[in-house]
Amino acid sequence: MVTIRDQIHGNMQFSEAEMAMIRSKPFERLRYIKQLAFAEFEYPGATHNRYQHSLGVCQCVSDMYDAVNHNSPEFFRDGDIELLRMMGLIHDLGHSPFSHASEELSNITHEQRLTDILELYKKSIIIPNNSGIENWDLVNQVYQGDGYVYLTNPHYITLHSFLDSFLDADKLDYLERDALNCGVSYGNFDRQDLITNLCIVHDDRGNEVLGLREDGIQAFEGFLLARYYMFNRVYFDPIERINRIQFVSAMKELLPDGKYPDNIKKFLGYDDTRFIKRLNFLYSPQYKLIYDSAFDSELLNTISDKLGNMVLIDTPKKNIFRRDESDSNVWVKNSLTGVTRPCTDISPLIRGIQFASVHKLRVYAPTSIADEVKEELLKLVRSKKK
Repeated sequence: MVTIRDQIHGNMQFSEAEMAMIRSKPFERLRYIKQLAFAEFEYPGATHNRYQHSLGVCQCVSDMYDAVNHNSPEFFRDGDIELLRMMGLIHDLGHSPFSHASEELSNITHEQRLTDILELYKKSIIIPNNSGIENWDLVNQVYQGDGYVYLTNPHYITLHSFLDSFLDADKLDYLERDALNCGVSYGNFDRQDLITNLCIVHDDRGNEVLGLREDGIQAFEGFLLARYYMFNRVYFDPIERINRIQFVSAMKELLPDGKYPDNIKKFLGYDDTRFIKRLNFLYSPQYKLIYDSAFDSELLNTISDKLGNMVLIDTPKKNIFRRDESDSNVWVKNSLTGVTRPCTDISPLIRGIQFASVHKLRVYAPTSIADEVKEELLKLVRSKKK
């Protein structure tokens, strides 16, 4: 076993089989891809990377496994922990430089790139496996939530939710890690209590799903509020967002054909360091924020019509929990009665915010004319209110 010390999880243990992946080129590349893209220009401590995060996700999913194994001891099978931990390690391998900031610079998604990377580096994926397919394919299918073996095995569908659900290991790590490195307390929640109360329950269709014991409902409330606060204050920070917009524009000029290469070997040569010194807008701001409010579709159309040729408009949106009534819920089990109910039936707080979203309307103008354009924009705002 190899011990790696983490700022959040303390001593983390990794097997030699897992170290084969951690020492691989695609995983080492994550050292040079920042977790929060350009957030460091507003939060100087936000220089942490996806390498750290991926190790943390592996630890989180192990902690989740231990809790569920204690609370629902009949669920897991041989090989599940190795599969879950490998999914935690590989989940971000397909990201482009500056993470989500440059997704539109690719012809394919980072999930599609992940498939190519896993197949190319399949010798680094060492897990117990009696599924009838190769290790890399099993990890890819269960993580991506697609493929014949995955879709025909309900157990794998439940395992998928450990890395992709409202309560997944990815979110459990990044909220706390991002808040710590940004120097804010918005992302704080009781991770230990939340994980301790994870269990396997049956939803309204009789499916086995990752859920909670009722003692964990307050921790889940704190978790959802942490997501709301972090998107409001950090992930949708206006400085970071305008840097993203300018980054995409600059990279369309710097990249061959304005896109990252589809060839996976060539793609793996790209990370945050390759063009950073040529991104001049980072050191000499070209745009200034002149309007920042909740999203308003009517005002958006007015601004686009009247000032569209002089401004950049950004309308980031993120649902904090459910999108609508048809979306899945988190099911909660009463330890005494065994009765399972959706969390929205138990918590008035969650019921009140279940469809809440962070949705912004931001307007930026070139620095040289920002004051003049702002005056015109404010006239539009005032006329709308009359």
